[in-house]
Amino acid sequence: MATLYLIEQNTILRKSGDRLLLCQKPPVNRYTPGVRQDDILVEWPCNDIDHVMVFGNVQITTQTLHQLLEKGIETALFTLHGELLGQVTPPMGKNIFLRIRQFEKFQNRTFKTDFAQKVVHAKVSNALHMLRAHAKNNPHILEEKELLELPAALEKINECGDPASLVGLEGSTAASYFKILAKLLPPAWQFAGRSKRPPRDPANAVLSFGYTLVASELASLLDGAGFDPCLGYFHEPDYGRPSLALDLMEPFRHPLVDRLMLTLFNLRILDQPDFKAMPRGGIYLTESGKRKFIEHYEKMLGSYQDDLPQENDQPKYRAAFQQQVAHLAKCIKDEESFTPFRLDRKENK
Repeated sequence: MATLYLIEQNTILRKSGDRLLLCQKPPVNRYTPGVRQDDILVEWPCNDIDHVMVFGNVQITTQTLHQLLEKGIETALFTLHGELLGQVTPPMGKNIFLRIRQFEKFQNRTFKTDFAQKVVHAKVSNALHMLRAHAKNNPHILEEKELLELPAALEKINECGDPASLVGLEGSTAASYFKILAKLLPPAWQFAGRSKRPPRDPANAVLSFGYTLVASELASLLDGAGFDPCLGYFHEPDYGRPSLALDLMEPFRHPLVDRLMLTLFNLRILDQPDFKAMPRGGIYLTESGKRKFIEHYEKMLGSYQDDLPQENDQPKYRAAFQQQVAHLAKCIKDEESFTPFRLDRKENK
């Protein structure tokens, strides 16, 4: 099963039988109804698709939406720049009892604090793991002593008695982390800290785009399992924000999206034509930039499967997404203690 990314502008997604057709828009002066063969840009068997992500000016016919919903395929709609607008979701989340337990746990201060501490600890540990690997391979760029603030933050996590205090610690640690991360890029692509809404430089444009894709996929998995993606335990609820998806995403940010960002710039896969400055401010990926990002992002994600790879394998992130959602369901029902995704899995033992 695959995720379908539609980024070709001024196109229409149609259906023909059990196939999805991405077509160019017909000329306005054509009076012949229906789809001609030369209109079709690419087509896919519907049964090979499990998610559709639509960016910008791509139309979807009503008949196609019916087909996607009948097949249980979620469609996520994004702006051209990658901001999530919303999702068209099949009615899969029928596990009302899980959702009741989810809301009950939200009222449990002890559960929320323990969950939040573990999420932040895993996030910082994964950041440290990734940076130490770069320091080992590139000692002329980054020295171990520059990373001291991250282990210090790990020591302070258990001292934070509520999610609000953890947010402050996580924010200050993230600011230090991004200063270090910027040094790992070629000089032309280095950036002065994290910026979003809008991203002020190409590196932040890549990070924002990647985080949005991960959050959307996790929200879809949570919804399909019966969770309310908007009720989290570390991120406070806010109107329209998928807080639980953001909770689960935290440990994946640095090893998945940040690592991919470094690869794309250091290997010169992304270049200046892959970015565009907008009149109202902000730097965003162009269509070519999105294509390059998605190509390499999909290679890192892998496919859904039953088990995570063995310890010596590279993480297959879609399998890890799937496992984390299933694991969280057991934790909500008090069948297991929550363990977030960790790069160094030996630390989980």
